Amino acid sequence: MAEVKGPTIASDKLALSRALGAAFLNHQVEQLEKTVSDAGPGSGNWRDRRTQNTADNHNNHNSGHRHPDGKRLRPGSAKASRKPDIESSNNNVDGNMNKRDTRETKDADVVVVDASVLIHALGQVKKWCREGREEIIIVPLEALNTLDLLKKGMSSLAQRARAASRILEAQVGTNPRIRVQRDDAFVLWDNVFENQAPPAGSPEWVRRTICCARWEVDHAADKEIAETIKNVSAENKPTAELDDTKKPHVVLAILSQTLEVQSEAIFPPLSHAPASPVPLPAPQTNRHEPRSSGALVAQWAAKARLEVLEVSPSAAGPSKSASPSRDVAVNGRRSPQTTRRSGDEEFGKRGPRRNSRNEGHRGGATTGGRPAAGTGLVERPPAVMAMMEAVAQPSRVVRVLARGEKLDPDT
Repeated sequence: MAEVKGPTIASDKLALSRALGAAFLNHQVEQLEKTVSDAGPGSGNWRDRRTQNTADNHNNHNSGHRHPDGKRLRPGSAKASRKPDIESSNNNVDGNMNKRDTRETKDADVVVVDASVLIHALGQVKKWCREGREEIIIVPLEALNTLDLLKKGMSSLAQRARAASRILEAQVGTNPRIRVQRDDAFVLWDNVFENQAPPAGSPEWVRRTICCARWEVDHAADKEIAETIKNVSAENKPTAELDDTKKPHVVLAILSQTLEVQSEAIFPPLSHAPASPVPLPAPQTNRHEPRSSGALVAQWAAKARLEVLEVSPSAAGPSKSASPSRDVAVNGRRSPQTTRRSGDEEFGKRGPRRNSRNEGHRGGATTGGRPAAGTGLVERPPAVMAMMEAVAQPSRVVRVLARGEKLDPDT
């Protein structure tokens, strides 16, 4: 009998505690609602306020528009207030249309880029690689070979060649419009000049670039190229009518051959280069540097009757945040003398620490104020200073002992 009564009492206590807890919560809710209702006319039950606000909004919508200050506006004034918004939206639409028009203009259907454009006009190459452009970029194999030959070293030309290589590595394979010349995509040099003997005296790398461009001109209407051009045009202009009978426009992009552009591209201004405290070694010129000018390619492209697109060089000045200091050499290294001098000057400007343990009492002497500029971290003792003065005298003769010679005690 005791075994049956034990679980029954426990269950009754649990049910009683639950009932008391629910009653206490209901009492607390009633007290809170009463307190809120007594706070003012604007506060009541949240359910009543919600229905009242809904009704007020419905009435306001039917009666007219209200000003943010609470004043009611006429329908005409509401229309007048909407006019600036409509005008601003129209201006935004016009601006978007203008941007779209500028984006839709393309330089050509197929652009064969020379190494001179990759090196000196990398900004234009990035522009062609952007999303929304329609140009198909063909990079000749000889242009890649030129970048490999020029990217060694610390010169500005080598840095530009490395930057172009990084851009091509990021774009080729991911961007379907950026392609590298296939191994069989070339025309024989004898077939470039129709009905005439090919002129002699052209370097081999120029011939390979011209043969690649001629192959792209002759095979621009192939099925693969035509489908790529059609797909790119359909993505950017879905509503435009595409002309399948029109032959694709192929150009050879070369660096502009004007005198000012060539001098600025090949010999960049060194006004930002600081003066070095020591004479710098003469810059070593790369024997493959003529490949980056594009002059020979432009000359032989005119003889081969290829359409040339001249591209202006991109600005290559250093940014303000990355400008070297006045003590850094052009090659980016610091000399030990410069580093030591700059450290002493910084200490002279800052002065000693204020919270040092032995402030003002070093070696029994009181140091007042900050040391002058040029003082080092360690004070030299008088004996060392006397020895340095003795060594610095020009009349002092220092004799170097020969091998096996002993020093005379009298000297």
